[in-house]
Amino acid sequence: MSVAALAIAGVLQATTPQAVALPPVRVPVSELIGATPAEVAARIGAADVVADDDVIRMRDGDRSLTLYPAVRFQRAWPQGGVCVTGFPEVPLAGEPDANPRSELMRRGRGWFVFENNRLIAVHPETPVPRRPSDGRPATRESTQAFVLGPRPQSVMTVEMGRLPLSDGARVLERLPAAPADLSVTSNCVQLPERAQPQSDVGMDVIWAMVGLTVLPFVPFQKAEESRADREGGALLDSVEPGSVLPGGAEAFVGRRRGVRVYRDAVDPGFAVIAVRLGNGADNVADVGLLGVRDDRVVWEVRRDAGRASLAPLICRDGENRPSDDRPGCNDYGYLRP
Repeated sequence: MSVAALAIAGVLQATTPQAVALPPVRVPVSELIGATPAEVAARIGAADVVADDDVIRMRDGDRSLTLYPAVRFQRAWPQGGVCVTGFPEVPLAGEPDANPRSELMRRGRGWFVFENNRLIAVHPETPVPRRPSDGRPATRESTQAFVLGPRPQSVMTVEMGRLPLSDGARVLERLPAAPADLSVTSNCVQLPERAQPQSDVGMDVIWAMVGLTVLPFVPFQKAEESRADREGGALLDSVEPGSVLPGGAEAFVGRRRGVRVYRDAVDPGFAVIAVRLGNGADNVADVGLLGVRDDRVVWEVRRDAGRASLAPLICRDGENRPSDDRPGCNDYGYLRP
C-alpha cells in the first residue's frame, strides 16, 4: 500500500462525532461503456485525467488499446473531506471491515480498458486477503519477512518471475471478469475543521539541522532529475507503440545512462526497455517502460509512478518475491535503471 493510501486509511479509521458521511455516489459501469476517458472522469466526478503518462498504451495489429489504472478515476475530494472509490460488488475474502470506506478501499484496484479511446470494459482486481494477525506486536524482523515474502501472481505476467506483458494484448484474457451489476461507487466524508497546531521550538530546531544537512545536495539532485527527465523523456518521445527499432532494442538503447534492456529468459524475442526519469510528484525516481517484441514496440508506459505498477514486476523472482537478480534491482524489489 502506498504512503497516500496509508494516510487515507488512517483518516477513515478515525471516527469522530463531527465527521459527516456524505451519500454514496454510484455509477453503473454499463452507463460508462463507449465513453472517452474524459467523459468517464466527468461522470464519476474524478479529477482531470488528460495527463495520462502512467497508463499502458498498447498496439495489437489494427487495435489501439489503453489500460487506465482504476485509481485514475477516483472521485475528487470535496473541500475539507476525503473520498474512497471502488467496486462494492466485488466479493471480499475473510471478515468484512467494520468501516465501510476501508472495505471499499480494498476493492479499489482494477483496470479501465479503452479501445480507440472508447471504454470497452472495466476489470476490478480480486482484493488481496488481509494479513492474518497472531496478536503479537510487529517487529523489524516480522515486517521485513512480510515485505520480502511472496506475493500473489500479477495478471500482468504470464508466469511468476517473467517480464510484464510479454504476451501483449492477451493480458485482456487474464483480467478478472466483472460482476454483471458492477458499479464505480464513491464514499466521501466531510471532516471537521481542526485548530491550527502550535509551533514546537524543539522540532523547529531539529528540522533546521536536517535542512542544513540535506539542502547543500539539493541542487545536484535537481540537476540529475532534470537530466534524467530531459534525456529519458526525449528517448520515449522518439517512439510509440507500433514503432520499429532499427537494429533492435540493444542498438536503440546504446550506451545511454539510466537505460536498461531486459530480455525474457523464457521468451528472448520479448524485451522491456526501462528508462530512468526524474522524481515527479514524490521523492522516488519514476521509470518509463517500453515492451518490445522482435524489434517492434508493442506497449509503453510513459511514467510508471506506482499506478501502472509494472516496474516492480521486473524485480521479482520465480516465487514472486522481491529480488535483485536483474541488474538495476535492489533486494527490496526497487528498480532504478
